[in-house]
Amino acid sequence: MTTPVPRLALATSTAGPDPSIAGLALIAGLTARRWRVQHFRTRACPTPNEAAAHATGMPGRHLDTWLMPPDVCLSLLAGGVRAADIGVVEGSLAGPVGPGCCGLGAGHPNAPGGLAPLVELLDLPMLAVVSVAGLRDGTLHLPAVPREAAAVLLDGVETDEDAARFRRLVRLTTGLPVVGAVGLLPQARRELEAAAPDAFPRQAVEALAASFLKHADLKAISALSLSRPYPEYAERPGRRRPAGAPGFRVAYARDEAFGCYFPDTFEALASLGAELVEFSPLNDGALPERVDLVMIGCGLADRHAGELASNVSMIASLRQHVCRGQRIYTEGGGSAYLGRSLLIDGVRFPGAGILPVEAELAAAPRPPEPVERTLARDSWLGPKGSVVRGYRSGRWDLKFSPTPFECPSCYGRLSGEGDFYFRHHAVGSFVHLHLAALPEVVSAFAGPHHPSLRRPTGARRPEQDDAEA
Repeated sequence: MTTPVPRLALATSTAGPDPSIAGLALIAGLTARRWRVQHFRTRACPTPNEAAAHATGMPGRHLDTWLMPPDVCLSLLAGGVRAADIGVVEGSLAGPVGPGCCGLGAGHPNAPGGLAPLVELLDLPMLAVVSVAGLRDGTLHLPAVPREAAAVLLDGVETDEDAARFRRLVRLTTGLPVVGAVGLLPQARRELEAAAPDAFPRQAVEALAASFLKHADLKAISALSLSRPYPEYAERPGRRRPAGAPGFRVAYARDEAFGCYFPDTFEALASLGAELVEFSPLNDGALPERVDLVMIGCGLADRHAGELASNVSMIASLRQHVCRGQRIYTEGGGSAYLGRSLLIDGVRFPGAGILPVEAELAAAPRPPEPVERTLARDSWLGPKGSVVRGYRSGRWDLKFSPTPFECPSCYGRLSGEGDFYFRHHAVGSFVHLHLAALPEVVSAFAGPHHPSLRRPTGARRPEQDDAEA
C-alpha cells in the first residue's frame, strides 16, 4: 500500500516575495491549528528570509526542476512531508525556471520560481491565489484563474460580505470551490513588506493567519491535499559510510552573520556518517576540535564585517585549518568573509585572508541568477571538467587578487567565469549549490581528499592564467 503524500501547489504572483503574504497566512493559519506544515520554495537558492520557518516551526525546503532530476524532486518532496501533515509547494505559473528566462534580471530578489513543471511532475493539486483587492462591489469579472486550479484562495477581501460574494462568483464563473480567504489588513501587509530580511513581524503574520482561519474550510483543504496518489519513482540509493570506516566531523557556521543552508545538505551528510557541529565565526575563539570539513554558508556577513574582522583568533584558527591541509567549503557571504577584504558602502574591512579575492557589496543587489559552471581544475569538489548548476549570488562583486600568499600553497580560480576560487583545500563559491542534486559532490565532502592542488615545479602561476583569461 502506497504511503499518502498530502501536498498542494500554491500558485501565487511573480511579484514576490516568497512566501507570499497569502502563502504566509495559509501556512501560519494551518500551524495555529496544530498542522505540521512543510513549505517548499520552487527556486533552490538560499535566502536570509526565513519567514516560512518562523511561521511553521519547520525549516523551509526547496524543489527545482532546473537543478534537480525528476527522481530527486520526487524523493525530496516525499521525504520532506514524512514528518508533516501537509506539504505546500509555492511558486508562480509564470515564474522563471532556468537560464535566459524572463524575470530573473529584475523584480523582487526573492521572487518565486516556476511552479508548472513541478505541478506536472509531482501531480500536485493546485490551490490558486486570486487577488480581489480593490474590486468594486458591482464587478462581474475576476482575475484569470489558472485552468489547472482545483480550488481557489481569495486574497485581499475587505469584509465578510465580500468574502461570501466572491465565493459565489468564483463558483458561478469557474465551478471551483473557495477553500479560504485572507483579509486586506493593510497595516499587517505594510509591516511585512517593510520588514528586514532577517526579521519576522510575528503580530502581523498572526493577524493574517487569524483572517485566513476565519474563512478557511480545513476539511476541504485536507481532502484536496490527499486527492491524488503520489507518482511512482525509483529512489536513488543513498551512499553510506562503510562499516568500520572512521567517522568525520563537519563544523558549520551558524550565528547572526551566517546561517543559510539547505536542510537536505545536512541530511545527506548525516546519511554518510557525518557528525555535525555548530560554531560561530562571530563569537567563538576557535573551530571545534577534530574537524575534517568546515562549511560557512551565505547570510549577512556585510552587516557584521567589523565584528568578523575583529575576531582574529577565529581567523587564525581557519588559516591553521587550511595550512594543515584540511577542507573548507564556503558560499556567498561566507566566501566574501574568507577573501582578502570586504568593501561595504565605501568602507573596507579585512577578511580572513584565505581566498584570493576581494569582495564588494553590490550597490544594487541583483536577483540570484541560474548558472552552469565547468570546473577548470581538479579539486576535492570534483575533477576538471565537472559541470555544476546553481544560483549565482547577486549581492557581491568580485575582483581576483593574485598577490602571493605567505603560505606556499596553491590558489586561484576553479571556474573560468571567476565565481569559484580555491586555496589548497579551501573552496569558495559565489554560486549556491543544492547538494541534494549533486550526489557526487556531497560524497566528495565526506570522502578522501583528491590529490593536492599544489602545482608541480615550473608550473604556471595563477596570475599568469588570469592575465591571459
